Amino acid sequence: MEKSLYPVVAAIGALLLTAAAISASIIYVKRQSAGYEDIIPAETIYTREEKAADSFERGDSFTTPYGTFTPFDSVMDINEYMTRNPVILSSEETLPYICGENGNAEEIRNAVRTLSDEICRDAKSDRDKAIAIAMWVGVNTAYDFDAAAVSADLNVTSLEAVMENDFRTTCGGFSNLYSALCSAQGIYCLNMKGGTSSDGYSRAELETAPANHEWNAVYIDDKWYYADPTWISDLSYEKGEVSGGSDIKPFYALFGFGEMSVEHRIDRCEYRDYGFGN
Repeated sequence: MEKSLYPVVAAIGALLLTAAAISASIIYVKRQSAGYEDIIPAETIYTREEKAADSFERGDSFTTPYGTFTPFDSVMDINEYMTRNPVILSSEETLPYICGENGNAEEIRNAVRTLSDEICRDAKSDRDKAIAIAMWVGVNTAYDFDAAAVSADLNVTSLEAVMENDFRTTCGGFSNLYSALCSAQGIYCLNMKGGTSSDGYSRAELETAPANHEWNAVYIDDKWYYADPTWISDLSYEKGEVSGGSDIKPFYALFGFGEMSVEHRIDRCEYRDYGFGN
């Protein structure tokens, strides 16, 4: 790697207090939580362990910033199954998500840990940390439409790429950064890939919408919560310029399974071992 990541972390340090203040102002309201029958054997859906069962409560409707909607049972079923059964990536398998072939993984881990500690320095609990990290990523990261038009691969979404590109990336980079920052705090975090009600697909089309997005889940105090830092963000990078930033959505910093399931369908779920040793 040609340049150190520490100047990047130092340059953004002044933004951390603002992000911490924003996250501290969020009041989490306890919401109902929820869950392709042709994919999941019916007998397995409700016979798994009862731990965190309240994370997957079912309901008739759920409210997001975009309105109140009725979830599909099939989407809730697959979302519950995927959350409970992630693909486990070893530290070696996670390495490409950290850096390129010639990158210094340990240097990047140190920079991520430093940034994570700074973001979370005033947080009193793991839930506060998860919210603060989501808000920081959402407020300080721009969606890179220029990169998305060409490729959204690891050259754009690895931790090395995100940090060296002044926190410009696509949804995979948002999700990857959030997961690594949580992992640095010892928070168990998953990376979700799947279809959403975006890019021209309505919530009524969620069962068949193509996989077009990445987001996260965290396990805190024996319960699952979800975070979508991309959907928090209102920053865009297009034609070489950054714009937006005035319409952030704190709702997506930490929200329930039901709200997630009316807008997100999980097709793949991963746990990545970033090598923080916790």
